[in-house]
Amino acid sequence: MARILVIDDEMLVRTLVTEVGTGLGHEVIRSDTLAEGLKLAEDDVDVVLLDMLLPDGNGLSRLRDFAALPSRPELVVITGHGDGDAAELALRSGAWEYLTKPLRVPELSRSLSHILAYRAGHRPQPEEPALDRAHIIGSGRALMKALRSLAEAAASDVNVLLLGETGVGKELFAKALCRNSARAGRPFVTVDCASLPETLVESHLFGHTRGAFTGADRAREGLLLAAHKGTLFLDEVGDLPPVMQGAFLRALELRRFRPVGEVHEVVSDFRLVAATNRDLEERVRADQFRSDLLYRLQGMTIRIPPLRERREDIPELARHAVLLYCVQRDMPVKEITEGCLETLLEHFWPGNVRELVHAMERACVAAGSEDRLYAGHLPTEVRVAVARSRVDGGRPAPELPFDTGFAALPTLKEWKTRAEEQYVQRLMLHSRGDVRTAASLAGLSRGHLYELLKKHGMGPAR
Repeated sequence: MARILVIDDEMLVRTLVTEVGTGLGHEVIRSDTLAEGLKLAEDDVDVVLLDMLLPDGNGLSRLRDFAALPSRPELVVITGHGDGDAAELALRSGAWEYLTKPLRVPELSRSLSHILAYRAGHRPQPEEPALDRAHIIGSGRALMKALRSLAEAAASDVNVLLLGETGVGKELFAKALCRNSARAGRPFVTVDCASLPETLVESHLFGHTRGAFTGADRAREGLLLAAHKGTLFLDEVGDLPPVMQGAFLRALELRRFRPVGEVHEVVSDFRLVAATNRDLEERVRADQFRSDLLYRLQGMTIRIPPLRERREDIPELARHAVLLYCVQRDMPVKEITEGCLETLLEHFWPGNVRELVHAMERACVAAGSEDRLYAGHLPTEVRVAVARSRVDGGRPAPELPFDTGFAALPTLKEWKTRAEEQYVQRLMLHSRGDVRTAASLAGLSRGHLYELLKKHGMGPAR
């Protein structure tokens, strides 16, 4: 017997799910708020049916919290306001299915039967995946979810795309993926796309023959060939020059390419792992990245959480950084005081793990011969940021008014465009597609609102 949790503020929906679930022989528990639902979900549930619009928040914004629970429940989003963008966001966030109201008994029964049949044959993996994860420190839920995905990717040979802000440890994840794969011990070749000179990028990737161009006084093996039988790590793939994206796509599909100046093609059997802190889908929409290349990169996508989403790991990460620093310099390991830890836990860490490591190294330098690290030893910018957040009422950092969906901080123009689009989406959702009501709520003329709808590819029905 499975446990099904339905979170919906409509009594009719909760009753319907209860009747269908119990009719299938399962236990159904119910909640009408997100907060209560999350608390109930902590007690091992198999399926969560989650409404989008709840009295205390939007269910879509909390999907990752439900997905990260120890029981790793299957998620189904239910809503009375069907929307293609919301459906895409739900599925990309880990939902199994997206159902629109009014729910119908046959559809709901079929959905639950399929989900529970799948779950019966696929028991959740243990919380701690069996991985060699040297230097990937922590055991919080957000990190463990990423590591489970890493273990799954290591067991296959598909292309992997690592998403995460600057400093979260994308290269550490790529190396761990290589160490735990069938290609362990084979070459691990890193290509930093952001630093490749555009005029020589083809030569660096594919190699060249002697005399192929001015300055080519000898033949050179390309990085793709150097990764033969091993792993090619394409860091900051979003910065790959547009002129090279087509050629690289062909090499990725065929594992065959022609060095500059060469007549015959060469073969390289490499496994691709790419990483970026950019929103590649946004770059596709802006015609800055090829959509077909993005599809090839997304054999499996792993999101590495920023440090602010895994604060429970900060003490262990800080102690590990201090230990490494002291051991490398053959000095006694310094102790981190409670006051220092409190400051570390309050900081927002925009630079993520990399910033934390540098902060602890600088604290060790500031402490000199002292055997304990105090808050005063931390870098000034960290202490200033924490002091400002305390003065501002304890907020770690100003939040953007919308979930913009960017993996890293976008340009102001990109952010304004995305924020405007999401505002219009929510406005039309709130007004149930009625333009007159929406224009009144937004303080706009109907003509101006129609222009915004056209600009972002929406109509009143959406």
